[in-house]
Amino acid sequence: MPVRLRRRPRVFAAVGVFAVLAVAAVFRFWALGRPGTLVFDELYYVRDAITQLAHGFPTAWPDDDPGMATGFTDEPSFAVHPPLGKWIIALGLAVLGDATGWGWRSAVALTGVATVAVTMRLGWRISRSAGVAMFAGLFLAVDGVHVVLTRVGLLDGILTFFVVLGALFMWRDHEWVTERTRVARGGLPVLWARPWLVAAAAAFGCAAAVKWSGLYPLAALLLLTAARDTIVRFSVAHEARRPLGLTSDLDAQRHASYARATGTALLQAAATGLLAIPIAVAVYVANWFGWIFTAGGWGRSAGWVAGLWQYHVDMFAWHSTLSAPHPYQAHPLTWPFGLRPTAMYFEALDSGLVQVISPIPNVLITWGGVAALLVLAWWAIRALRRPATLIRSRSLAAHGAYAAAFVVVCYLSGWLPWVLTVSRSAVFQFYAVVLTPFSALALALVVGVICKRRGSLEETSGRRMAVAVFVTAAVILSLAFFPVWSGAPIPEGFWRWHLWLPSWG
Repeated sequence: MPVRLRRRPRVFAAVGVFAVLAVAAVFRFWALGRPGTLVFDELYYVRDAITQLAHGFPTAWPDDDPGMATGFTDEPSFAVHPPLGKWIIALGLAVLGDATGWGWRSAVALTGVATVAVTMRLGWRISRSAGVAMFAGLFLAVDGVHVVLTRVGLLDGILTFFVVLGALFMWRDHEWVTERTRVARGGLPVLWARPWLVAAAAAFGCAAAVKWSGLYPLAALLLLTAARDTIVRFSVAHEARRPLGLTSDLDAQRHASYARATGTALLQAAATGLLAIPIAVAVYVANWFGWIFTAGGWGRSAGWVAGLWQYHVDMFAWHSTLSAPHPYQAHPLTWPFGLRPTAMYFEALDSGLVQVISPIPNVLITWGGVAALLVLAWWAIRALRRPATLIRSRSLAAHGAYAAAFVVVCYLSGWLPWVLTVSRSAVFQFYAVVLTPFSALALALVVGVICKRRGSLEETSGRRMAVAVFVTAAVILSLAFFPVWSGAPIPEGFWRWHLWLPSWG
């Protein structure tokens, strides 16, 4: 009987996880071939994927027909993004062909479901709560921005997968270091053999090989890791000096102990960078294999090292000088609230119906996630106001300060660099899809705290009922918006009903 009692929660958790993944799959694969023509920037990325599959590098098309009635040529094309995302799109094309949207969208949809799975895993590792993990997965599964960007053959949904995977591996590295801190005596040596850090660097190398913006989270999390390692070493130094007692040279010993901790923290930061950055670069370069090992690609006439360097110089120049005003351009400051969604497809049908694909946000999840991130940021800042407490703690995750900081930094790493550096007009709301897993995770963590907060039976029941109502309303809202996320034929009046803000049209 005790064995059954222990196994029952695991069964419920497994059922819940598979149910969330089923919801994610339905939202992404239902009528995935609709419409049967290229939408928005599929015109570029899907065509690059088709020609990469044929030649190993992108080649040109003679026209801009979204129906792809004409074929491609052998003339190399200047692709302005690295090749990995297009290779992943090509996997679906290799299996299903390019006759329907299923071919060029199925691999992206699959990465969307995988992102939900990885987000749940990250939620569980952070909270050790199956409920929090399932909330995080469900919020992401029905998030409008993530749903749309994993139903079209664009790169950003794929980028999001690798960013979340890298974040999961970075969290595992935190756990790995924390475990070694518990058994440290007299000081913690510089750690070189960090398998989870290696895995994270490889994941972020793949993220950068989809879009260069995948480098932002790697840089941010390396800085956070350096700060975490510093606090860990001061924790070990603090514990190591406690048995000294009240001796005449206690202050000198304390200062010497902290000086050693500072020195090893700096060495550890250098070691972390020397370990992670070359791996990320090597993985990034390896993803150019098609261009490297074939002849005829753009700029491939010289040796591949010099040619690849010049290719990147040209890519950087293109991105830094791009000036292409667009009716759906959106300043990064508006991204967290989804104030200017990028309408990717609109077609008025002869029957009086319309077809729309627009990543209009589910406001309960998107705006609720922003509120939850502010709560997590407050938790982290409040802990920083008591540095002595952080130093004395042998497990930063135990009181949630590092967990809160980790989620907030992951979110900011995909948003703040754009706010600080954007200098071109052609930036769009859908770039914010990389924020959605961390917004969902923040919301799930806050919801988990609300559900588990101590109080009377009546108070606890009331809070859990409020959470149940919120989650139910969020799912119902996503069902109501799914037709405009998926290009379903709908009456124009029904489409207009979804335009809750003037900027959503």
